[in-house]
Amino acid sequence: MKKIIIYSFLFISLGAGFSSCGKYEEGPNFTLLSKKARITNTWKFTSQTQNGIDVTPDPMSYSLTMTLKKDGTFDAESIIFMQPYTYSGSWAFSGDKEDLILTDPNGAQTSEILKLTNSELKLRISQNGEEIVSTYTAQ
Repeated sequence: MKKIIIYSFLFISLGAGFSSCGKYEEGPNFTLLSKKARITNTWKFTSQTQNGIDVTPDPMSYSLTMTLKKDGTFDAESIIFMQPYTYSGSWAFSGDKEDLILTDPNGAQTSEILKLTNSELKLRISQNGEEIVSTYTAQ
């Protein structure tokens, strides 16, 4: 009986430890991949909300694809009203790895990471009292 209690306590402790492994608001709760392994990918913009309201632009008028590389650099290509734009820069996590910092020739943009899986990235920025959440899927 004593062994059952000990094993039950050990199992519950391990389960609680695994369920608390998630750093980001929307997950994942547990993963074997490092944050760097999950974020280094080619990401395609899929949707955006502003203060909870869907403001996703028409894909025919706007698209964005960015590739975050293991060496801390990124390349991005956006198409706005059929006009292509390309730019490059560097990326980094904040010290606690809760934010993604993208730096290009125009400056730095810090976004809070809400979700980071190997197939989905969700970022939140706050500017001028507005909360903007952008979602990207891996390509």
